[in-house]
Amino acid sequence: MNHDELDRMLRVLTEKELKYKSNPVISERYKKMEIINCEGHDAYLFDDNDMNMGENITPRKHTRFVEVPMHVHTYIELSYVYSGEFTEVIKDKTVKLKEGQISIIDTGIPHSILPTTENDIIINILMSKEYFSTAFLSRLSSKGIISEFLINAISDKRDHDNYIIFNSENNKKIPIYIRELLCEYFDKSLCSNEIIDCFMVLIFSELLRVFQYDSSHSNSKSLNNAPVIEILNYLEKNYMTCTLISTAKHFNFHPNYLSNLIKKTTNRSFSEIILLQKLTRASILLENTEVPIYGIANEIGYNNLNFFYKKFKEYFGVTPKEFRDNSISKSIQKFK
Repeated sequence: MNHDELDRMLRVLTEKELKYKSNPVISERYKKMEIINCEGHDAYLFDDNDMNMGENITPRKHTRFVEVPMHVHTYIELSYVYSGEFTEVIKDKTVKLKEGQISIIDTGIPHSILPTTENDIIINILMSKEYFSTAFLSRLSSKGIISEFLINAISDKRDHDNYIIFNSENNKKIPIYIRELLCEYFDKSLCSNEIIDCFMVLIFSELLRVFQYDSSHSNSKSLNNAPVIEILNYLEKNYMTCTLISTAKHFNFHPNYLSNLIKKTTNRSFSEIILLQKLTRASILLENTEVPIYGIANEIGYNNLNFFYKKFKEYFGVTPKEFRDNSISKSIQKFK
């Protein structure tokens, strides 16, 4: 399937859409669904049965012409405006997305979608909680504290609104990646699942760039993270030599102010941020080099091997040796 064939397929009205176009009433399916109260809203429960059996990621075209009433789901949903626009009500906030923009809504967040027109083509990518995990996120190219901070804004690791809107309408790569992913999904062949995973990594890498740009250029409260973005970028580059005092001096902040700012916006202390970056560097060396573990520990500034092992296992859940062995095993499996 090529992009032109995909476009024709997406624009053709399905049987359901033909029905709703002439009679846009809410689907009968909702009469059989469970209703729960979530954050003060009565909402239908969309569960993992919406996803195709055995899949951790299920892309599908949103059904046009009919309203989707207030609901929550047990999976994470990425919605991409392929063509036109659409309006959704998330909690009590009305959000209008135009072509090229993306929303990601976490599990358990009440939201509804207003009726769309024939030109409004929305792609929903349903992701299981297991798929949207550390294992997937760790594949993003920019591994480190800046990525973790941005990823936390679109995952459920910290307290936040549990949804995010990406102003990605001017991004040139995301439409291509999503089209390629859909072509691969709707016309599966050898290694399709692996290729789809790769496109998901590319899509999220671009979304991180979009989020970083918005954070650096927005004056709104929800995205006013510009100082933190700059600070984390600085720490990623200078984590082996910088201290709280030297970093504060670099940004013309009082050390106490800098410490509080980092803690408030990342939920980690300055020392935890530095430790995280060192451990991330260690994980990269374990995956891609044959440097002995004690050599890696020394390279990131730890002469006490027991301390390094303890901290590494606390963060990654396995010892450095187990981490390296798992990486080797996965590499071997790829060639079988």
